[in-house]
Amino acid sequence: MKNMNDTLKDLLFGIVISAVIVSIIGMMLTDNKVTYLLGVLLGTVIAIMLVIHLNATISKALDMTAEGATRYTKKMAILRIIIMGCAVVIALTFSEVFSLVGTILGILGLKFSAYLQPLTNKFITKKIF
Repeated sequence: MKNMNDTLKDLLFGIVISAVIVSIIGMMLTDNKVTYLLGVLLGTVIAIMLVIHLNATISKALDMTAEGATRYTKKMAILRIIIMGCAVVIALTFSEVFSLVGTILGILGLKFSAYLQPLTNKFITKKIF
């Protein structure tokens, strides 16, 4: 379980780093900087919630039978997809506040973080935490 918490730290760190990078690059390219930044912030908050939920789901599923764990993890995956969809709907509904592109890039920070996890673990989080 300690390894999972280390992985969670790596993923959270990677999400924040990717949000900073995406924000800096996007702020240079977009006209409406505040809207873009708020979109990235919304997407990043959603990505952080998703990774924490994923960690809790895995922890709970480890104590279940194989069939129960499969059923439970599928339900929780659908819930996470719905949460991502709600974030996109919020960005579309309040487009004067949140940039859709920024929101999607913020959510994709979870993917960037997952790909960078071995590097963040080896070079950054092992030395900081």
